Amino acid sequence: MIAEIHHKVVASDSEDQLTGDVFGALRYLPYKDFREILLGCVQPSIVDSLDRLLPQDVEEWGNTVSFWPHYHPTSRTEPDIVIELGEAVILIEVKYNSELSGADQLIREAELLVDNYKGEQGVLLLLAREESALAVYNEQKANIPKEVLFGYMTWQGLLDGIRNNESIVCGDLTALLEEKGFGGFRGFDMMNEETVNAFSTVREAHKTVQTFISHCIALANEAGEFELAPMTGNNTFLRWSGDRESYAWTYSDFFVVFQRCADKKLPNGYRDGALYILNLNFEASEYDVPTVNIARYDYDDIKNWYSDPISPGDHKIFYQPMYYDGVLDFLDGPGELYCGEADEPLEKFWGLKRVMGYEMPMAEITHENAYERIFGTFGKLAGM
Repeated sequence: MIAEIHHKVVASDSEDQLTGDVFGALRYLPYKDFREILLGCVQPSIVDSLDRLLPQDVEEWGNTVSFWPHYHPTSRTEPDIVIELGEAVILIEVKYNSELSGADQLIREAELLVDNYKGEQGVLLLLAREESALAVYNEQKANIPKEVLFGYMTWQGLLDGIRNNESIVCGDLTALLEEKGFGGFRGFDMMNEETVNAFSTVREAHKTVQTFISHCIALANEAGEFELAPMTGNNTFLRWSGDRESYAWTYSDFFVVFQRCADKKLPNGYRDGALYILNLNFEASEYDVPTVNIARYDYDDIKNWYSDPISPGDHKIFYQPMYYDGVLDFLDGPGELYCGEADEPLEKFWGLKRVMGYEMPMAEITHENAYERIFGTFGKLAGM
């Protein structure tokens, strides 16, 4: 909510979204609770100084929290959070999956505190993952002006402090941060026979997906109505993969991109028409079972695309318009045609104008009806 109010990018992996969600909720806590959480996770040696500096009680302290405040019009420094508490002004630089915005970002933020809060004590805190916060602190501490207290917090340490608070707000934040993977190592207690069976199930699911995609491509080649869109190398599908997010270690959805052979072939390798999307999704849906989406993606000017083929890393270009709130506003119902249109072509998504299609339980697709359910639906969508 906070990120949306400030016109920031809203997505599940957005740093601004996480900042607004966490600190937007924390400011509703009683000040003494927030003070305890903050002092409990700040490192290393500035804790005692910060404890003496912070007031013991502040009424309506949430009003002292500013998100992404603007200072001098020509400044390229936009802090994530600034909290003015008594004689202390705390600037928190939040990092989720990104690096610092330049090697001098923390120096610029420290100088901002010095220049704009001459009668108060500036405190600069870096909030980052456990594996990077200390390294960045050690690398940067010698460069920070002596007038500014400099320390760091880890997401794991912040979660520990929040977890100890029994309020509903902190209960929700605990669930959010654990979902983000900040729970920290607590042992392998959950590793048992069910874990082995779960991995076996995933491997079997992936094997079935592989054979299904190959089957669909063979059906398309045989019928000659649709063909794979240009792909890098010998790739046939798109998937989300990442080393930093454990959530991305097991593929949970797949995109296969087709074109209609009746559309004119363009010099860039694509065809002058829509892209036809086959999406296999093993995540939760309205059906509470794995689903298939069969969709049509319309673009503003595909004939002027670069000749670069689609790569597996382009997964988000197709995933976000279909699944992220706010990219397109869909009108749909289970088993019905869904449709989402953009007011203007979405340049971030290659000039996407419209997505329309059908979602159905994956189990409804069989060897016998695969061509009819998939390519027959593509043909239906082609006439819309």
